[in-house]
Amino acid sequence: MKTAMTVQAMSLVLLAATAAHGTEVYWTPAHELLPQDARTSVVACDLDGDGDLDLSMSGLFSHYWNVGTPFVPEWELASESPYQGVPECLSRSGTLGDLDQDGDLDLVITCLYEEVFFYRNTGTPQVPSWQYEPSMFEGLEICPGGAEPYLKDMDADDDLDLLVTSSSTLRYMENVGTPSEPLWEDAGTIAVFDDTNDPVIALGDIDGDGDYDLVVGGGGALRLRCFENTGTPEAFEFLENPEMLIGVDVPPTGIPGIELLDIDGNGAPDLMFASEAGNRLYLNESTTPVRSTSWGAIKARFR
Repeated sequence: MKTAMTVQAMSLVLLAATAAHGTEVYWTPAHELLPQDARTSVVACDLDGDGDLDLSMSGLFSHYWNVGTPFVPEWELASESPYQGVPECLSRSGTLGDLDQDGDLDLVITCLYEEVFFYRNTGTPQVPSWQYEPSMFEGLEICPGGAEPYLKDMDADDDLDLLVTSSSTLRYMENVGTPSEPLWEDAGTIAVFDDTNDPVIALGDIDGDGDYDLVVGGGGALRLRCFENTGTPEAFEFLENPEMLIGVDVPPTGIPGIELLDIDGNGAPDLMFASEAGNRLYLNESTTPVRSTSWGAIKARFR
């Protein structure tokens, strides 16, 4: 379990200078691989258990089944929402993960001016069915306003932790329970982004060094930022490294949705983001980590 000192240190690190080590990152644009008619919020998930990633967008109101393969996606707009029974609300955002270790994806959502809600999947990995359970986050004050939740194992203990953006902050709720019975501990604010009121986040091992890096999108001056994890899978420590995004063309309208997902099955997380200018996808072709002692900064380039 991380101490308050660790979290405080991380908050400072997030605002520090460019990271001093990492690996080369290569991005190739492949925007044509994405649906273009839903342009806010992004959640990647295998919601039908067929081994490839589907996409939920626009606050879970638009869902696209991947009827292609894990290597070459092909999108089909769902005629009926797979989130039947989950109430609609203003500024709805969601994240999915198996919080009870029964083999299917459960759902965590947030709504504007409300708290975080948990919907257990009582269906199957192929056909989800949602049951609201208020006890999951009972007594845990997570967000005073609109927010975006994100599930990820942040400390390599094999259970899912919860990150939540709210206003201009990023907060960390550590799972100190088990993979099947979560118990949440408020580990505090990781970062404050003064240059946006609507940050959106995604985590994935961009540079292939075995730990999760952080990408932050949003409106205002923030738009798109990348933080390299210079710590370990067990104890994350993020340093901002804009060179990890060299070659990524960021639209001037901001980024209201972002996700890291392996859309081409090569084992590296690709970068997807939604914007008013259209949805964008950059394939990550970075495969060979470089020893941190061999250079002064990440030499990311575009090809």
